[in-house]
Amino acid sequence: MTGEDQAPVTAVEIRAWVRKMSPQPFDEHAVRPPPNEWAWIYGAGQYELALLARLVDDGFAANRNVHYPRNYGQVSRTASFAATTTEAANFTLGISGTLTSVTVGGTSAERGLVQSGDTSWVTLDAPAGAEIRLDVAAGSGGVPAIAVDHNAPVRAWRARIGDNPWEPVSPRPGGDQAAHLEPAGSVDVIARSIGNSLFDVGAPVLGRPIFPPGSPPRVSSGESIEEALADPWTHETRHDLVSLADGGWTTKHLLGFRYLFVESSTPLGAIDLQASIPAVERPGAFACSDDQLTRIWASSQYTLRLSMQGLMIDGIKRDRMPWAGDQALSTLANAYAIGAGGVVADGLVALGQPGHGYVNGIADYSLWWMVNSELRLRYFGDLAFAEAEAERLNNFVADLAQQADEDGVFRPADQPGGFVDSGPGSVFLDWGVALKPGRDPVALQMLWYWALRSAQRVLEEAGHSNAQRWGDLADSLADTLHRRAWLSRHGRWADYLDADVSTGPAPYANFLAVLSGIHDKSGIPIGVADAIRVGAKGTPFMTAFRLRAMLATGDGQAALDQVREIWGTMLDRGPGTFWEEATLGDDVLAMYGRPFGRSLSHAWASGPAAILPEAILGVRPLGNGWARFEVHPELGDLDWATAVMPAPQGDIVIVATRERTTVQIPAGTVLVRDGDSVHGPSTVVQEMFRARSSS
Repeated sequence: MTGEDQAPVTAVEIRAWVRKMSPQPFDEHAVRPPPNEWAWIYGAGQYELALLARLVDDGFAANRNVHYPRNYGQVSRTASFAATTTEAANFTLGISGTLTSVTVGGTSAERGLVQSGDTSWVTLDAPAGAEIRLDVAAGSGGVPAIAVDHNAPVRAWRARIGDNPWEPVSPRPGGDQAAHLEPAGSVDVIARSIGNSLFDVGAPVLGRPIFPPGSPPRVSSGESIEEALADPWTHETRHDLVSLADGGWTTKHLLGFRYLFVESSTPLGAIDLQASIPAVERPGAFACSDDQLTRIWASSQYTLRLSMQGLMIDGIKRDRMPWAGDQALSTLANAYAIGAGGVVADGLVALGQPGHGYVNGIADYSLWWMVNSELRLRYFGDLAFAEAEAERLNNFVADLAQQADEDGVFRPADQPGGFVDSGPGSVFLDWGVALKPGRDPVALQMLWYWALRSAQRVLEEAGHSNAQRWGDLADSLADTLHRRAWLSRHGRWADYLDADVSTGPAPYANFLAVLSGIHDKSGIPIGVADAIRVGAKGTPFMTAFRLRAMLATGDGQAALDQVREIWGTMLDRGPGTFWEEATLGDDVLAMYGRPFGRSLSHAWASGPAAILPEAILGVRPLGNGWARFEVHPELGDLDWATAVMPAPQGDIVIVATRERTTVQIPAGTVLVRDGDSVHGPSTVVQEMFRARSSS
């Protein structure tokens, strides 16, 4: 143990402790949020699709080796918008696209369009109580949308896509260009010279370097020094330059990097950078008496935050697209580390309406999308979102259920144009997992069972009539799995349905079984726990889920040991963030047969952000959005641990020492322990479990 004896006890102190341990190379107060001069109005689901399309296009343009199925939903080419004035006024509206008609009170209004960049502007005179209606076609921005001043005297904006019914819509903050084109946030960072034309930011960032006027420099970047110095043909990223208004230079595309190699005719002691980073109003925090675990948590938080670019993308260097499986893991980490439920909701909407085939072209990623729908409700609450999306979720499940037999077994068909590295039936599961053709993997069926139960719960909460239908299908599947996949002699699940008892420990089937809840009523058998403990050399994505299953089996100390071993080694070897793949051989930079193919800042590696508070403090939601929660510290070899949970209602602050545990409970939440309930706002000392008013 290297942490100081005295634990931080307030939210401010705990967050400050984490910032001290974080690799982030900037002052938190310097982060600029996206512009909020205008309220942008989109058709339902159109902002999310437009943002997805922009991220995908940007990723393909910036990087050489991108594989992302373009089967996602496309934005509508036309939309209509309407609102009602609350008083007589003269006000301005912005138009992204082409304004084809505008009426005030049913009468055609003078347009008087003024063009500025990709946005045109129209000024309207309207009496009180008049309906304003605009019809817009998509322009160069790719999606029809309108902007209105926040103080404009209009209410109840609604939109219609094509011949669909009118729907109420909520504005998105933005500037003079459409909101989906704006960065998530920004901060100025400096890359300092470390000699021999090399510059070091101090930690990975996603951004653009700014070079002074003069001849264009030669630039290369990397998450490692080796990559920054490598031959151009090995680079994952393009380094094209564009000129600035003052004669300076910057890169055409955002770069994901820590190190820069710059050959310039102008001597450079440092390089200014404009980095894309979201502002986080009320981040989570975790610290403990083991500095290594605190650094792992802080680096997990920073890794995740770098990938929060409007939607949660995979990584900042090469794969800047959202993937549904990765987002399920990111949602868990986000709930403990950032508390940004909006990015989860936007990802669900964007990925939940593919034009054809499976989400991301992967059958099991469609299942992860369903799981993530429930995780979002559980960890972030927002029943209104679940109700609004219930029919989409129901239709999504109904479509997948057509590929299940009468026993509930899910047998996905190959999808043309899907993910290039998926196996038979467009099933991916994890890197390094080779599935046998013609067999039914139990791991896939467990994920299908988990997805069905997730859909059932969300639809029940939303009051949808088909909730029981998917519950019945899950019951049928559970019966089938117990008949055809349970190895009673070994007390665990098999690799394949109807498998020979000589099959191996099947860690994926067993840890997904635990996470799916199939063992809820009977407890988790020892054979299942043993199969999970044996583990598999999977990605940090699936490893994090396996470790969460170990927590459910009561094997928390072993899970912490693996966090120290796997993530601690990544932390020691740099660059300060966590990797796409965590093999620990000599060449940790190569992947996909390319020398620098591995992402060293990958959101699906942020699992410890959730695992550490769960394992050490036992903090978990029992009701949607932390309305009810529990805290059961298990310090093990630690002297103290402390956390700030960014619950929607306010910060849950936990301080645990060997003597006592103190929990600050915000208003609107309830702490549950040993059958007792304490309502916030209050502070509880769990040693005596007596509540006293926080005031």
